Amino acid sequence: MGLVQPDLGGTGRLLSLGPVDPVSRPRPPVARTRTRDGEEPVSRLPGRLAGAVLTAALAVTAAAPAHATAPAHAAAPAPAPAPAAVTAATEVFADDFESGTLAAWTRQRVDGNGSIIVAPAPAGGTGQAARFSVPDDGASYRSEVAVNSLGWGSYRFALADYLPADWVRTSTETILAQWHGYPLADGSDTKPPIALTVKDGSWRLKVHWLTDPSTVQEAVIPLGDVQFGHWNQWAFDITWSTDTTPGAVTVYRDGAQVGAYSGLNNYHQNQSPYFKTGIYRANWNPAKNIPYPTGGPDVVAWSDSVVVTRY
Repeated sequence: MGLVQPDLGGTGRLLSLGPVDPVSRPRPPVARTRTRDGEEPVSRLPGRLAGAVLTAALAVTAAAPAHATAPAHAAAPAPAPAPAAVTAATEVFADDFESGTLAAWTRQRVDGNGSIIVAPAPAGGTGQAARFSVPDDGASYRSEVAVNSLGWGSYRFALADYLPADWVRTSTETILAQWHGYPLADGSDTKPPIALTVKDGSWRLKVHWLTDPSTVQEAVIPLGDVQFGHWNQWAFDITWSTDTTPGAVTVYRDGAQVGAYSGLNNYHQNQSPYFKTGIYRANWNPAKNIPYPTGGPDVVAWSDSVVVTRY
């Protein structure tokens, strides 16, 4: 993979990797739809460039082909210029929230009394970003946006997120981004095949898969300490596993690899998992009947510069 020049028009055409030129993304329609039913339906760069620049920082370019060695009795010819490493990728989704709306997302869901708004980005950010909030009121536990399944294969999901300096550290796990599956054959709900979580002030990657039609296995990969009041530039390189091939997940934060996993990474259902970002605290769901103290400050998180490419 190399540097992806985003096709911000969302046409899905092949894009050459090369130097980044600032471009403008046409804004999505201003109509805003909220779907409430069904399952889950230190400085930061400007939103339009963050995903592309992060991809550049993490790019792995192919080495130039070696030139043949000239015979000893002949003068060696001047080496030809090394060809530029060129790769192609297809941008399949992008949103920097500069439209001021959430119209690019196919699903929005708030369980309880939380909210999702587009507002000026907090410290270190520029332009607009999505602000998610979930109050600690005993009834609220989710505030997320999602995009439908993008299909099987290999993808890079690049995004920025921000946890405020006053975030309350807790052993209650909070999901900030997830790739969610669908009900199992017996109708039971599933844990997300892949999730980025925060627990006790640390980042974690969680991966789930099946060993039989209803038994879920889990791997937990530590990703380091959270830096609160800081915009994190994430990239998740995901190759979905299939019934016959293993998958892989490599995680980068702020240009450095912080975690990796290889093996089964989903439930091998009819559709690939779909991507969501925002806040989800499963243990706050009243249906789980897990007691916890209430009355604390709202849980708040920000997301921005979401770019998904297929490669």
